This record gives sequence, C-alpha cells and structure tokens, in this order.
Amino acid sequence: MTDPTDPALSPGSAATAEPLGAEVEHTYAPDELFFSTTDSQGRIRRANSIFMRLSGYPRGALVGRAHNVVRHPDMPAGLFRSMWEDIEAGGAASAYISNRSSDGGTYRVFATIVPSGEGYLSVRTLPMLTDLRDRVEEAYARVRTVEASSLAAGSTRREAAAAGQAALLDELGELGYKGTVDFSRQTLAAEVAALVAAGVNIPERQGDDPVARVLREMNGIEEATAGLVDLLDQCARLVALLGRRAADIGSLSQRLGGLRRSLREVLRDVRALGEGPEADEVAENHARVDALVLECVEQLRPLAGQVDELRGDVDAVRFAIALLRLHNLAAGFFALQLLEGDDELGENDAVGSLEELVAVLHEGAVSLAEALTLLEARSELVGGELDVVAGSLTATHRPLLDLLGAAADAGAAQEVSVRTASSLVRDGFPEARSLADLAGSVRDLELPYEPADIDAHLAAVRAVLAELH
Repeated sequence: MTDPTDPALSPGSAATAEPLGAEVEHTYAPDELFFSTTDSQGRIRRANSIFMRLSGYPRGALVGRAHNVVRHPDMPAGLFRSMWEDIEAGGAASAYISNRSSDGGTYRVFATIVPSGEGYLSVRTLPMLTDLRDRVEEAYARVRTVEASSLAAGSTRREAAAAGQAALLDELGELGYKGTVDFSRQTLAAEVAALVAAGVNIPERQGDDPVARVLREMNGIEEATAGLVDLLDQCARLVALLGRRAADIGSLSQRLGGLRRSLREVLRDVRALGEGPEADEVAENHARVDALVLECVEQLRPLAGQVDELRGDVDAVRFAIALLRLHNLAAGFFALQLLEGDDELGENDAVGSLEELVAVLHEGAVSLAEALTLLEARSELVGGELDVVAGSLTATHRPLLDLLGAAADAGAAQEVSVRTASSLVRDGFPEARSLADLAGSVRDLELPYEPADIDAHLAAVRAVLAELH
C-alpha cells in the first residue's frame, strides 16, 4: 500500500522563488491554504489549483497518480512511518514537510492529514512557527543520517524506516514532545493560532449563486467558532498550569509523607522525656493530626493522575478546535477560489471536494462536542476534588501547630524531630491556595460552542451542494 502520509501530502503555492541551498524554494502567502485527497492506496483523487501551482504539475498529471510524486529526498522515512501509524489509529497527523516541485525546486508546508471516507485528506498551510520548523528540519537531517547508516549496514528499507522512527521519537523528546501525536496536537494548535493572529480568515463575498451561499455558510461557521479560537491560547496556558500543578501535587505528597514520619519521631521523643499530662496531650494531638495528614495524603494520591488526565482533555479540546478551524478555512478558501475563478466548478469534481471537506468538518464538529463534554465533566470532578484537598490542607495547619506547641511544652522543643517537623509546616501549605486557584481556573474556562449552530450551517451547505449535482 502506498503511504498516504508521504511527503506528497504537503504542498504550497509558487508566488515567488528564493534560493534554498542549491535548490530554489517556492514561497507562498499565509492565506494560500491548499489541499488534496487520496484514495486508500495514496493515489490523488482531488486537489485545488494552489497545489497545482506549487507542485508545478498540471492537474491531469496528478490525478490518479501516487502522492509521492512530490516526495523530497531530504524527508526521513521514519517520519512518514510514524504519521501513517497515527492516522491508521484513526487520528490526525501534522508535520513540517518539504516537497519537491516538477522544476526540482522545494516548497515547505505544515501538513495536516486526516482519514476521509475510504481515503485521506491533507490540508497544507504556510509554516508560521519558522523557528520550530527550522529546529525540526535539523532533527530530520540527523534522522536521515541514522537511516542512511542503517541502509549501509545492510538493513532493508522497512528496517531503516523503523530505525529512523526511533531516532525521530528521540529527537522529538529532546524538543519537549512525548511523541508524534503530542507534536501534532501541540503544533497544529499553535500554527492555527498563528495563522489567525496573522489575519488569515475567510473574506465575505456578495451574491446569491450556489458557491457564494456556500461561502456565506463557511463564514457563519467561522463566526460561530471565533470564540473557540480565542480559547487556543487560554487552553495552552491552562495545560501548562495543570502540568506544573500535577508536579506540585507529587512534591506535596512526598512532603506530607515526610511530615508523618517526623511527627511519629516527635511523639517518640516526647514519650522518652517521661510520662505526664503534657505527653498525654501530645499523644492525643498526634492521633488527631496524623489522621488529618493521612486524609490529605489519601486525597492527593489519585489527584495527580486526574489533573494529568484533565490536562490531556484540555489538550484534546485545543487540538479539536484547531482542526475544526483549519478545515473550515480550507473549505471556505476553496469556495472563494471557485467563486473567483481560480478553480473551475466543473473541473476535478470540485463539488465532490467541497462535499469531502464538509464531511470532515462534520466529523470534526462531532469530535469537538465530545471532547468538550468530557472536559466539562472532568473539570467539575477535578475542580471539586481540588477544593476538597485545599480545604483539608487548610484545616490541618492549625492542629499541626498545636501539636508542635504541645511538644515544646513537654520539653522537646530542641529535639531534631520537632525542628524537622516545624520546618515542614513553618510556611503552612501554600499549595492549598494554588490548588484552590487551579480549581477556579478550570471551572472558569468558558466554552462558547453550540454544535447546533455548526450543524445548521453544514446542513445548508449540503443542500446547496445537492443543487450543484
């Protein structure tokens, strides 16, 4: 089977040409989104005119041809092996890819590929995060070296690709990503946010012809998701905060465990000083405080994992927002190109292209609704548990101080155990405030999304497309 995640899945638009080493790099504008679709064997079924312009091939030379016609030799096989696995698992895959045009030049893209019907849809945009793109390309060069060494040692191409995949995962780890799925999630959201910040949106056009009506509905979807785009950066900040708090919870659990051990030492040291009312008071206080601290420990035990899961939920929503917006931009710009004559309505099944883009949009809207429902449910659960833990920590501080005061009254003020325990609680539990604030941040995340609005716009588009058949 031809790998549909081949570099062939990543073109751009030859507006100008600049040298790239010994090659010519064809560049294009941020609002020149382009796409292609393939069948299950990776053969091109549909594409828009920007793809043709950038690749340098006429439409007749591309449709029906394997997408690797634009493969660039500098791209590592391990990348496409990873992307293929991610897509086969039913997900989306994004990557920075260099393609080769028919004149031997290069054009660089940020490609996002998703399953579509019996095949695949790839939308390409101009890479906006050029610093990240350059670092990734440097990593690709090192991965290619690994693959070349593997081939030179007698490996098959499949084995060399596997070696390249392992090397790529190591490289992504060095860049701070957990793998190709994490890279796709993080980078797609950041690239779409950068496109929007650069002013890339679907222009409005007047008119009552079918394509103008399609464009109007795409603008309606853009307006309906505008508030979600504003969430991209907010979600990114919340993901980072959740990551820090998950680590804080782990540290706090260790500190509480150490505190329990120190308090047992305090009780032992007080008893060693002799029996009496002071020792009895310490023993009573210790039993109460130990139960309180143990309760905090037990409450914290599952919380780090739950916060990490919530972090994953926020990440999934952020990715789904970006993917929905990307596909809407692609559909909207394609409708605009049809309206303005850059693409012909009767050529290369343009109606079929719009129908495919709309189908992917619908799937994205459903996925986003599901991700938002899960996020809302987990937000309530984790927010409530964060509040409980914050309250327990706050309620534990005063009894702790009373216990240490009673130990001092019993003559153990200078014992190592008392000094150690005092150092662990001197500043109280500032984490309680952090956890309470995090609970508030999670609950305050407003999700302005009405699936019914998106469904209505998509239904209107389908009705128009039915007229065009």
